Amino acid sequence: MPPAESPSADDTADYAVIAQSRAASVPRRQRWIAFALVAAASLAVGAVLAAHGAWPVLPYSVLEVALVAAAFALVERRARTWERLTVQGDRVIVERSAGGRCDRREFNRWWLRVDLEAAGRSREPRLTLRFAGEAMDFGGALPPGRRAEVARTLRRLTAPR
Repeated sequence: MPPAESPSADDTADYAVIAQSRAASVPRRQRWIAFALVAAASLAVGAVLAAHGAWPVLPYSVLEVALVAAAFALVERRARTWERLTVQGDRVIVERSAGGRCDRREFNRWWLRVDLEAAGRSREPRLTLRFAGEAMDFGGALPPGRRAEVARTLRRLTAPR
């Protein structure tokens, strides 16, 4: 899957969960419309003041728009960060997209161990998948309650028959 795409659930899976960045709560088009409105307002004020003789305002207005564009680009990049966990047949597949890079790991369903570390005073619970001496965190973007629900479901689905 290309990194620019958003994840979608697989219809053939026994179980699937998608954890997307909180920055993806506003659709891309709406984010850029908001940027265009802010940029247009800033440049309009700068142009009006420059027309009335306060020309030094215009370069600062352009600088402001450039900084806001950089902030929006950062939000856009983080909005493309997601994780997907799929239980399909005898496999557990974990896919991640972050920073324009996609990773995919497959685990044997029956040998996977699911751990949910208890929340501490200053941190949320962590969902860890363990297989063959390796550990992998999942669901950092999920709310704590949903993370616990995913852990319970995974434990049920990966329990020996």
